[in-house]
Amino acid sequence: ETSRYDLVQALVDEHTTRIDRTHDNTGDKAFYKGHWYSDKAPGGALLGVPAYAALRGVAALTGAQPTRWQYWRACAFLGAVAPAILLVLLLLRFLRAYVDEWWALTIALGYALGTIAYPFASLYFSHVAAACFLFASFFVLWRTPPGSRRWPLLLAGLLAGWAVLLEYPAALGVVALLIYAGARERRAPFLMALGALPPALILLGYNWISFGARFAIGYSKLTDPYFRSGMSQGFAGVTWPKPGALARILAGPRGLLRLSPWLAAAPFGLWSLRRPGAPRRELALGGAIAGLFLLYNAGYYQPLGGTTPGPRFLIAALPFFALLAAFAPRASRPLIATMIVCSVALLLLATLTAALPSQHASDPLADVWLPQLAALDLTNTTASLAWRLTGGLPLLVLVLALGCALLALFATTRPQAAVRRLALGLTVLLAAGVLFFSYPLDLVSKADTSKLSAVPGPVVSRE
Repeated sequence: ETSRYDLVQALVDEHTTRIDRTHDNTGDKAFYKGHWYSDKAPGGALLGVPAYAALRGVAALTGAQPTRWQYWRACAFLGAVAPAILLVLLLLRFLRAYVDEWWALTIALGYALGTIAYPFASLYFSHVAAACFLFASFFVLWRTPPGSRRWPLLLAGLLAGWAVLLEYPAALGVVALLIYAGARERRAPFLMALGALPPALILLGYNWISFGARFAIGYSKLTDPYFRSGMSQGFAGVTWPKPGALARILAGPRGLLRLSPWLAAAPFGLWSLRRPGAPRRELALGGAIAGLFLLYNAGYYQPLGGTTPGPRFLIAALPFFALLAAFAPRASRPLIATMIVCSVALLLLATLTAALPSQHASDPLADVWLPQLAALDLTNTTASLAWRLTGGLPLLVLVLALGCALLALFATTRPQAAVRRLALGLTVLLAAGVLFFSYPLDLVSKADTSKLSAVPGPVVSRE
């Protein structure tokens, strides 16, 4: 998180890609010709720039003084929260075309709250945003009939290019999307490549400005001996898949199936390939992306990604895991739904206490999450910091929001006009609550923010 935020500050405040002024706060950095740079793909910082610049501009007009924490959370809101919400809506929209609405909603909520996409949607990482752009590219391709206009295919390419600009491994999914697009229409891969030119030029320009060569990325200029040694293995740290690593990322204490056991239903979704009327190409694409990311992650020198609740390098593929699980045999739905409830409870616990448990904890559930919950040692939120809500009050905000959401959802199932107006009113109330308690914008009052100034935000990369 810190490395991306440092780049945002450098771009807006100093109009440079160098993070010389703040590089001491992170170990995720690159060094080239006497200057320090973020080693991350630049897309995450570029998503945060508009939020940071807007908050800075409004502050200048009003005379308010937002804290570093408020700037940080504004970047995370635009760079992680908003893409996460959009992705859930796209997944729901796709599934509703093939399965019952209640089941589509169950799977969409399972993805949103019952996978590690949930805690990472609250952090300034790029994984969830990369997943959003990758799935959005797929969604556009799926919605575009063969032989239609060119601009949807250009848009799909633009979205796919942005996914890679956010996280380089998203290129695996893009390759699968190009094959999928070509199977639907011959001209599609070419048009997608044209659409991907703008983000490709941004990446090449960033590399040239920062590291003196168009194809030199930050990971080739690392200073930390451990990271440098790891990235020198194979191709950018990726070698042949290792069975032990695959077991860790699937079934270990931080494994995918330990945190989200319902995703074990994903392989059974491929059985629907035999069913008449099933979206065979889409299911094959989901299986290909899920398999590619598993193989890549099992071959990476750091399979879990350090300080993390689970295998974060799989996040870009999680929507496709969920897509496959939605098509598992109908008889398995009660079991899948039960496991989704368990996953939501576990990921909620992780998000409330420590979304990024130390990598030295052998079992984050027993060693970190449960002890912190028992001590009511909850993570800082906008509600707890900006609005001075202490103890269990932030949980009360969450419960009220959940109540509004459930009531609004129930009201949409009723035909009466008055009840539907109630659903609309509750939806507006929920949206206002999200903005009020989640977006760190407090520029009207000039209250004492000295306590907030000491809050640096979650620093992930120090280990």
